[in-house]
Amino acid sequence: MNVPEIIRQAIEIGERNGKITFDELNQLCDSRVLDPKDIERILNAVSEAGIRIEGD
Repeated sequence: MNVPEIIRQAIEIGERNGKITFDELNQLCDSRVLDPKDIERILNAVSEAGIRIEGD
């Protein structure tokens, strides 16, 4: 799954649940090795959408 698709699904989960957990984000990444810039893009996009990221 590419980064834009991960972002889309993370926001969808967050909107449905009011938050997203780090476990859910890890599952979306499919154990891919992501560049730190990609991780930052994902976290920023989720945060900008007003979705809380919570520990498990």
